[in-house]
Amino acid sequence: MLSEQEKLQICRSYTLVCPICETQNPFFRLKRDIVRAAKAEGDGHALEYKWGKPGFDSVDPLQFYWGVCAKCRFTGELDDAEFRQAERMIKEFRANLHGEGLRNLLTSVPTGKGIAQALGKRLDDADPLVVVVAQFHLGIYSQCLRLKLVPGNLARYYLRLAWLYRDVPKFYPNATIEKAAAKFEKLATRFEAELPDHKDYPIKPGLALAEVEALRYSRVYFERNYETLREAKPEDELRLRLLLAEIGYRVYELTNSEEDYLKASTFFSGIIQQCLSIISDKSIVGGAVNRAKGMLESAGERGRELRALNKSRGGAGAVVEADPGVGNGKKKTKKAKPVAAKTNKAPQEVKSTGTVNSTAVKSAKEEPTKSIAEKAPAAKSAVVVEDGVVGDLDQATRQVAILQEEVIQLQGRVEELEDDNKRWRQLAGRDTVTGLPNKTMLFRLVFPKILKDLKNTGPYSCIAISLDQVGKVNEGHGWMMGDKMLKESSRSLRRFATEGEELYRLDGAHFALVGPMDNNTARQRAADMRRRLARASLQVDNSQLPLVSSIGVVTIKRILSGVLAEVSNKVYEALLHVLYRAKEKGGNTVEIHNSTKF
Repeated sequence: MLSEQEKLQICRSYTLVCPICETQNPFFRLKRDIVRAAKAEGDGHALEYKWGKPGFDSVDPLQFYWGVCAKCRFTGELDDAEFRQAERMIKEFRANLHGEGLRNLLTSVPTGKGIAQALGKRLDDADPLVVVVAQFHLGIYSQCLRLKLVPGNLARYYLRLAWLYRDVPKFYPNATIEKAAAKFEKLATRFEAELPDHKDYPIKPGLALAEVEALRYSRVYFERNYETLREAKPEDELRLRLLLAEIGYRVYELTNSEEDYLKASTFFSGIIQQCLSIISDKSIVGGAVNRAKGMLESAGERGRELRALNKSRGGAGAVVEADPGVGNGKKKTKKAKPVAAKTNKAPQEVKSTGTVNSTAVKSAKEEPTKSIAEKAPAAKSAVVVEDGVVGDLDQATRQVAILQEEVIQLQGRVEELEDDNKRWRQLAGRDTVTGLPNKTMLFRLVFPKILKDLKNTGPYSCIAISLDQVGKVNEGHGWMMGDKMLKESSRSLRRFATEGEELYRLDGAHFALVGPMDNNTARQRAADMRRRLARASLQVDNSQLPLVSSIGVVTIKRILSGVLAEVSNKVYEALLHVLYRAKEKGGNTVEIHNSTKF
């Protein structure tokens, strides 16, 4: 069984409210276009699936066909929009169900009795084949609770159940049809007894515990669907008739019954006659004629293959003329008489003339009946199960895919965190008043990089500038005026920065100009800055504010410690030391630190 992580690779997770008991149920529905039939047989059975994700070749898509309520066991197709949206119109949904069947379903919840609960117990079986077989029969039972019977739906369900049995060697290598069927045999009578009566049953639905039984049920209901078609296009009728012929072909392959051969041959002949009728009808032109020609070729080829198979089994390979009602596309409405199905006995299908077969299925040569597994030809598939090796490889592939998705998610998360960190660094490393990078940015991020590459770049210098008059402006005009002065001062100080240099705000009225300069260059630059600032002033609102400043210089030529954070702290301490020494001398002066080694 797939883990939740593996399911999420190919499915979407839904939580749907059961329209019967209003229980919330989690379901996994296959993603759109995640899997398709790469190669199929005539009745639509996929010989090979193409998955949109690797590692799922050993997984049967039919495991995700049904949504079963965990409480009352009402079941619906997950691809059925009406079922998925039933919680929006629960009253209307229930109004379309048999009242007695609905009551039986609800009363079975507290008692644990009833066919739905009995089938529901099989959903906990360790054999995945038993689980899916139980789901299909719960789906068929739930479909029969509807007031209006839809033969086409029941036909599709039984046909897919037949595909399930055909795929047992491919998808369920550790299971057998016989062992799975044994877990349902005792439920056959109860299943039929608890189904609501329907006037439209061509034959009462029952448990189909082998491929041939499921195909016979499917054929009966497709025939009823054909009889009840209204205003169908000719090509739609042809497709349905061809499907019936293909189902008959498969039934004959499994049973070797002459009666099944004759029935399949009749359908192929009817298709050929109808195709010829369409082609020769001058009032029909265009695509319909071309499609009829294509179907004529396909039906003719399959009909010849059927006759060849019959001859190889000792038959005459006779060409059977179609019944007038079938061959001419005229649908009959005569109702078939219901036949009581017995445990493990396939239902007798409705003939095209409306009668029911009463003879037992026998071999044309009276050969001993073989098991379904022996008779059914192994389906061609890319998956060849041998000692569970391929299943293990599939599981490993799925796990690799899960890990790859997790890595992608983690990479995305890391990128998000890096972006967040970058934004936070920018916020944390920027002064809100002046917009300049701040002390944290300088001494925690920039300076360690400078020191690390000092041997290659040469000396670096820090010129600290402290505006002497800001304190007086704050006292005389308020801190808002002081902030305006700082903001305007930062614009003036930026003009001193040349290429490769950066201006930082340390704190208060202290700024620092940092760049690749030796001690002599930094000393000259600092003296020039002091003179220019002493003669300058700022116009802030209606006030003229001086830019007289105290300046301290620290040059780093060589580092003595290998711990860059410690060196950065020492440079900062030295910078503050010379700056305060300049201010202690009355301001408007320059002080140089006496060491270039830290």
